[in-house]
Amino acid sequence: MSAPDPPPPARQDRRKERTRAALIGAAQRLLAEGQDAHASIQAITELADVGFGSFYNYFSSKEELFDAAAATAVDDYLRWLDERLPDGVDPVARLIENVRQTGRLALEQPRIAAILTRRLAMLDEADDPRRERISADVRAAITAGGALPQTLEFDILVAAALGAIMAVLRRTISLSPGETAEAAEVLAQAVVRLLSLPPAGATG
Repeated sequence: MSAPDPPPPARQDRRKERTRAALIGAAQRLLAEGQDAHASIQAITELADVGFGSFYNYFSSKEELFDAAAATAVDDYLRWLDERLPDGVDPVARLIENVRQTGRLALEQPRIAAILTRRLAMLDEADDPRRERISADVRAAITAGGALPQTLEFDILVAAALGAIMAVLRRTISLSPGETAEAAEVLAQAVVRLLSLPPAGATG
């Protein structure tokens, strides 16, 4: 009896993508719950509902998996944010909306918010493309406010703004749903005051 034909490459690729996505999803759940430090590979694969041996086809260690899961959460956050940030507005208005929407992340995407609050250190790398994506709006708003790029003041303001956005995440993760929208608005205006930015619409 001849062996069955192997599945077509496209089907194999989809199956691999599903398996990897299942492992990432399980890791994100553990990260969000703060259970990543003590989770075994066996527990991860059981949660993902994949075979134990499949794990090493995708990741060399659970640390690599959790890093990938955290990076995926940041990517998901940025996509979610891009869908909500207006085009064609001045940089200050865009930054305000950036912070306002980030303040609502815990309400609308609680798993992503929980992961980010536990893995914010990954955004400390200056050359991380995800950090650069977040800082782009910050830099544009600060430049519109009159700070000169390539100066110590500018770098300090960027660092302060990034820290403030991360503080928004930490603060709102502990709020009730009813408090989140109001807190997001307050925090957005607080960031503008922190950076001494002009009112939205007054940058031109």
